[in-house]
Amino acid sequence: MAERKREKRDPEQRRAEILAAAFACFAERGFAATRMEDVAARAGIAKGTVYLHFPDKERLFIDLVSGIASPILGEVGGMVEKDAIPARAAVAMFYSIFKREVLETERRHLLRLILAEGPMFPVVTEFYYREIITKGLAILRIVLARAAARGELRNPAVADVPQLVMAPALMSIVWATLFEGYEHLHAQKLFDTFLDTLFVPQGGAI
Repeated sequence: MAERKREKRDPEQRRAEILAAAFACFAERGFAATRMEDVAARAGIAKGTVYLHFPDKERLFIDLVSGIASPILGEVGGMVEKDAIPARAAVAMFYSIFKREVLETERRHLLRLILAEGPMFPVVTEFYYREIITKGLAILRIVLARAAARGELRNPAVADVPQLVMAPALMSIVWATLFEGYEHLHAQKLFDTFLDTLFVPQGGAI
């Protein structure tokens, strides 16, 4: 497809336009069904221009996910530096950021794609695990270890399985994808109730 008006674009601006077009295509068609020419058509540029910025579809998807996830991880990671924050408040902030930045936005489709199509594209799945999941788990391990030491957890063994904290977030994505049309899941109530199962009430009485 010929580029619209052959406008000269700053490389970073062009890259951002390609990523925006890729996001729309992946959300609509899925990862497997999206072709580089589909992204080019959505961006109004030649397919060769896409390849100037991204060598293949996997790299395009990886850069797209990284650009979205890195600021979120940075915001969550900032909580770890605030040692005085109770663990429950820190985990509640994690859920709040996830709800605001992923679940309530079109970004939820990227996580849905990884869940649905990840096994077919191990390069993408490995990147997501290495750069996002492991970093998120590292943050949660610090938070939960502090909680265990302070007696804030109902079961201190939770500190050894930080994946439990991620479970409600993943559940909210699965439900929104498969079952929301049949029954509404109140995500905030899910998160709040799960927090009650993790942490002792204020004052320490269980």
